[in-house]
Amino acid sequence: MTSPRPDRAREQFRYPADGTIARPPLTLVTRERLHSALDLGVHSPLTMVVAPPGTGKTVLLSDWVTRRRQSAQPVVWLRGQAPGVLEGVLEWVREGDGPAVTDPIVVDDAHLLPAAVVGEMSRVLQETPHAVRLLLATRYDLLLPVSELEVRGMALTLRSRELRFNDAEAAALVRAHAQDASPADIMLVQEKAAGWAAALVLAARTLQASGDVVWPLGNQGEVLDLLLGETLNTLDKRVQAMLLSTFGATTLSGRLAEVLSGDSEAGSMLADLAGSGLLVTAYADDSASKPLYRYHPLLVELLRRRIAASADDRQLVVSAQHRSALYYENRGDSGSALRSAVDADDAALVERILLGHGPELLAAGKADLVAVGFDALPAGYLDEHPHLLGVRGLLRRVSGDVSGAVLDAAAADERAADRAAATPDDDALEADAALLRLWRSRYGWQDVQEAIAKARSLLTGGHSSPPAVLGPERLAWLLIELAATETWADDLDAALTHLDEALVTARMAGHHRLIAGCLAHQAVVHYARGQVQNAARSAQASFDVGGRESLPEEYSARANVVLGLAAVNELDLDTGWKYHRVVAGTEVAGSDTVVAGLRTMLRAVLLIERGRLGEALTELTADPTAAGPLPSFLSRDLALARAWLAALLGDTSTVGTQVTVLERTGNSTEAGLVRAMTSMISEDAETALKQLDAGLDQPGLYPPLASAAASFRTVLLSRTGDETAAEAALLDTLNRVTPQHMLHALASVADDPVLLDLLRRNATGPNPHPYAAAALEKLSGHRAGWSKAGGMSPLVRVRPGAQAPPPRRLDALVNGVHVRLTAREAEVLDELALGSSYSEIAQALFITENTVKTHLISLYRKLGVDKRSAALRAARSTGLL
Repeated sequence: MTSPRPDRAREQFRYPADGTIARPPLTLVTRERLHSALDLGVHSPLTMVVAPPGTGKTVLLSDWVTRRRQSAQPVVWLRGQAPGVLEGVLEWVREGDGPAVTDPIVVDDAHLLPAAVVGEMSRVLQETPHAVRLLLATRYDLLLPVSELEVRGMALTLRSRELRFNDAEAAALVRAHAQDASPADIMLVQEKAAGWAAALVLAARTLQASGDVVWPLGNQGEVLDLLLGETLNTLDKRVQAMLLSTFGATTLSGRLAEVLSGDSEAGSMLADLAGSGLLVTAYADDSASKPLYRYHPLLVELLRRRIAASADDRQLVVSAQHRSALYYENRGDSGSALRSAVDADDAALVERILLGHGPELLAAGKADLVAVGFDALPAGYLDEHPHLLGVRGLLRRVSGDVSGAVLDAAAADERAADRAAATPDDDALEADAALLRLWRSRYGWQDVQEAIAKARSLLTGGHSSPPAVLGPERLAWLLIELAATETWADDLDAALTHLDEALVTARMAGHHRLIAGCLAHQAVVHYARGQVQNAARSAQASFDVGGRESLPEEYSARANVVLGLAAVNELDLDTGWKYHRVVAGTEVAGSDTVVAGLRTMLRAVLLIERGRLGEALTELTADPTAAGPLPSFLSRDLALARAWLAALLGDTSTVGTQVTVLERTGNSTEAGLVRAMTSMISEDAETALKQLDAGLDQPGLYPPLASAAASFRTVLLSRTGDETAAEAALLDTLNRVTPQHMLHALASVADDPVLLDLLRRNATGPNPHPYAAAALEKLSGHRAGWSKAGGMSPLVRVRPGAQAPPPRRLDALVNGVHVRLTAREAEVLDELALGSSYSEIAQALFITENTVKTHLISLYRKLGVDKRSAALRAARSTGLL
């Protein structure tokens, strides 16, 4: 966890994760002995309250926390189901970002914490225990180093025996619920309850209602069942109905209780139950805020048994779940609506929610929930309600059932074509069919242009039908799929337009995953246009909105590969490799043509820059054509990469072949520039400059290639001696490079001192270009691996003197003595450096082995050594090798 302001980050830990703290009941007996123990415990790293349900853990902690807050002592209250703030604290401590977080952190229901959080907590307690103050209420022991800490006096554990009410506390608690209880009654209750909090409360309430408590013989579970059942029966029938209608909700507001029960007094009933401490706990920030309620597990279990045994009670729950589904649907919580509809066992309601909100849930990553909805439908239901075929096809698609998705897509297509009237259900089916049709077309299973045309017609309306009326999530997803297919079909303008529409629609719906999907696809379109920085911003924004871990692979692969290419664009090769490793491990990289093509481009460029030219050649040999022909922008990029690698290797034939590929795929202006940049090998500089000028004047050039060609022109002009023109060309190059930081386009000439000298003069001159210094710094520190591996750019090949080998050095100062090698001794030394044997040296130089040995004896004597390895070291250190 990082933050620019440690104090501000630490401040967030002072507040509860969900804005609520358990509110103690009105019939409260403050237990000072336990408060004192907790006060003492929180001076140590760990305090554990370990006891089964019904022992009063939450009431004790809520009373203690309330007292601390009233005295302005900070405290954090969390629930085990929502450990977000605790995870932040642990990460903060582990990373050492700031001072210790010594405000007590209370975790109720800590047994519900994820195993990963418990493991992290254990590491913190072992490594930096004084950095935290944890108070955990749990039903059982957690895997924490409690014993180690207790030995060191750094942990306190309260168990059931400490939580049991003593006689004085029990008397006060019974009288709080049964004012007329006699001392004998209290003694009997305490004798039977043995200090057990839940049993004391329930027995006291039964005593208040009936004047007697019948204790069964048996274990504590049976005692509690009887007491709770008897107590529940003493409640008003409306209260019982309300409890039966609402106990399925994990957290309950007064308003939701009214909706579920259909009783306008449900909120007041809950407040009364929480105030009396009858296994209902209220949670709120303060006494003035509206509380949320949670039922104790014991009460939930009893209510569950009641509905299992009574058809009438079961019908109450079904009716409540039906109301709940409508309530959540109206609030826009389609996930909760579908769960309630399934619990209500209402097939028609499940169908309606699946049809109206299924794509929304699938796009949000809730495929499992949608699958539960389909499983809840009776056998053969889709035969009579075919509008759901499209949603099921989408479910199968996102779940990886490709064959099932294709079958449903075909069936949805057929049903959509036969529709009789344009009802909302028909529009939904046709949209889902169009969405699946677009998906299939990108994998070669349907005609692309036909799929695009039908989707556009659905969105804009045809000659005889109006545009489809679609929900925002379904519309956004359809627009994203349409744009993805248009990108694949080279209609980048239309793709960007539809992505803009999808982004607006998804933002209106507040659907983060669809927003992220729009941005990830937008990143690819920007990259295809050469707008690499814009592409990187869109890719990063997709992760910022959708979350790096939760974004579907279909979207994250696009964002990762674009970020990798953008890193290479700025010569950050290490980051480029990092993104490549991520995208190479995603399944979509091997099946989606666009992602596979971009991944190939990223890997090939990285291999070339690392000097692994043979591997790059292998990578670029085969087209990533798993899903059909390549879009022209991918054909262009791959042809440019192949042409550049061929130029580095001096393979003019392959360069010519790739120029032909560029022309054939509609990239004739780019073909002209490549021809101009490689013509300098066979033509003079003036001819090459004329071709570069003509090519750079063409409109709509691919920006990275145009920047590279402009840098070539700059170097050639400087070589011709026209420094004024060279300086003007440098400014033109920088103007082309600056907007998208296309430094990789300059890397092809960065090994030529001419460009760096021009950049240095501009950066230190009276009127420097704003990007000159940054470009100089980056390019000066860049050493192309392809150059070290023997690759040679066209500019280097025609550099004056580049073909003439440097004169061989034969003279050197060895151990203070001037020596001179003969030409033959120098040749023997070269062969020796290659690791050749005596016979191999003799064969290479057409001399006998004895002659080789004679030259070696003379060579060793001059270098002052007596063996091969020492001779090679001496020769290298003196410059003879």
